[in-house]
Amino acid sequence: MTSTPTAELQELTNKSIVELFSIELKADVHFTKTAMTSTYSQSGTTITVSQNGHGMSVGTIIPLNFTSGNAIDGVYTIQTESTNEFTVTAINSQTTSGSLTMNVNSTPTVPVVYLFHSGNNMKDSTDIIWQSNTYTKFPCEASGFKYSGKGTLPRPNIIFSNLLGSITTILQIVNETTPFIDLQGAKLTRIRTLARFLDATNFPSNVNPYGTPDPTAELPREVYFIDKKSVENRDIVQFEMISSFDLSGVSAPKKLVTRDDFPNVGRFVNF
Repeated sequence: MTSTPTAELQELTNKSIVELFSIELKADVHFTKTAMTSTYSQSGTTITVSQNGHGMSVGTIIPLNFTSGNAIDGVYTIQTESTNEFTVTAINSQTTSGSLTMNVNSTPTVPVVYLFHSGNNMKDSTDIIWQSNTYTKFPCEASGFKYSGKGTLPRPNIIFSNLLGSITTILQIVNETTPFIDLQGAKLTRIRTLARFLDATNFPSNVNPYGTPDPTAELPREVYFIDKKSVENRDIVQFEMISSFDLSGVSAPKKLVTRDDFPNVGRFVNF
C-alpha cells in the first residue's frame, strides 16, 4: 500500500513551514491594462471598493494600491461583487476609507496574479488559503534562495511541471502583449509561515488544532523578478530569478549629464 508523499517541510505539525508563491504580472508588458482610480471603505476586515462597471467576478485576484486612508497595499481576492462594487478581506480589522488605484486586465477574466504552492494543506491535500487568498496546488520546485555571504546575491530557480501545458499556455497569453517576453520582469514573492497560523479552513472541520489563526504571522517576504526562461519543454518550464537589488544588466550613469546640467562636465577645475 502506498501513501501520498508529503514534503518534509510540510509534515503535519504545528511547526511545519508552509511555502507559498505569488507571481504578479507587469502592466502593459504582460497584459494590456485598464487603469482604475476608485474609492473604498473598510469596516472590520471587509473592504468595499466602489468602481462603476469593474467587470471582475468573484475569485478574481487583484493587486490594490491604497493612496489614502489606512488600508494596506497588497494582493486581494474578490469575495463578493455587484455591477459597481466588490469586497475583499483585509488581514487587519479597522475602520477607514479613502482612494485606491488598480491595474485591471483589459480582459477581466484573464489573471494578472497567480498564487500557488507545491505542498499540502492539512485537510484534503489541495489548495492552501492564506490571508483569504487561495494558493493553488501546483507541482513546482524552487531552490537557490540561500545567501552565500560572498558578496553575490542569490539567483534562485523555479521549475514548474508542464505536463498539461499549463505554463506554456500562460506564456502564450503574455507573449500576445509583448512577443517573446516569456514572463521576464514578472514579480515573484516567496511567502513562508507556520501551519499553526493558517486560516482555519485549511484543517479538518475548519478548526485549526494548533491554536488561533494569525494572518499577520509570517517570515519576511522575499521579492524576486523573473530574469529569463532557461528551459521549456513538454515536461517542465524553468525560470531564473534575480533580486530587486541585483545590478546585472544595469548601466551607469542612468542619466547622461551634459554641460546644460552642470557647466564643469569634462573640465578639470581647481578649487
